[in-house]
Amino acid sequence: MNFYVNQVKNKPDFRGSLFKGDIFLETGLANAHELCALARQSITAAFDGETDHQSLHKMMPVETFVERVTALKRQFTNGPEAKELIRDFLLEIGANLNEYIFDVPRVRVVPNYDYLHAGVSYAYKPHRDTWYGGVESQVNTWMPVYSIEPEQTMMINPAYFDRPVQNSSGDWSLEHWINSQRFAAAQNITEETRVHPVPLEDIDTSAELRVAGNSGEILIFSGSHLHGTVANFTDKVRFSVDFRLIHLQDLLHKRGAPNVDNGCSDPEAGFKDYFNASDFSQFQGVNP
Repeated sequence: MNFYVNQVKNKPDFRGSLFKGDIFLETGLANAHELCALARQSITAAFDGETDHQSLHKMMPVETFVERVTALKRQFTNGPEAKELIRDFLLEIGANLNEYIFDVPRVRVVPNYDYLHAGVSYAYKPHRDTWYGGVESQVNTWMPVYSIEPEQTMMINPAYFDRPVQNSSGDWSLEHWINSQRFAAAQNITEETRVHPVPLEDIDTSAELRVAGNSGEILIFSGSHLHGTVANFTDKVRFSVDFRLIHLQDLLHKRGAPNVDNGCSDPEAGFKDYFNASDFSQFQGVNP
């Protein structure tokens, strides 16, 4: 398993590397930095002009924080600017827009754990995106909006890329999540009552990888990697942006990372969140 720095443009088959477990870090992609700039603008707007974003949890009751974060997520995810920057990101790495679909971009907000770790700021337990209905050909991206420390970031555990984990994904439905549970985030404040697919065994954290990057430095990795939220016990809110990509030929020919333990059976339900990169039309599936 390899870790590449600033080499996506130099590797035409970078997806093949991802599907073997390799991880890429890109530090100088203009559109990744622009996505973070857009996130900062959106945060300021959602919090009535406040620019000390990393201290927002100190300024208001948690209920107000949840209300503002809910509005922030809705605006950022559904606004046209973020989609345009993802399109331009694909062009920047040399991709053909006609060959890719992407899901709606998301801004994640992780304040101090004791202040809030449920609902809109749910601290994801170690998981693969395939447990949540992602396909094996899914490519994940993730970038911090502000410079972060290892105690604030997300973790990837490469040791489990081809190592099965007992988990509850077989009892979890993506369609039910989309139609019901997703909208209940703002109601979960003191604890997370929504059901998530989670490990049913202890995870060895000795091989855990934590990348403490700067704003706009983007990690690119397979959605099949075991990853999760690092519980943030610092006094700064962690903001990040992520989106997912799928190459249509990978999807059509079922190319991707190995499925070692996924039991989720309805990945097609998630395609309603995907758009064709060429024209932003909603993805309707692939035809052989």
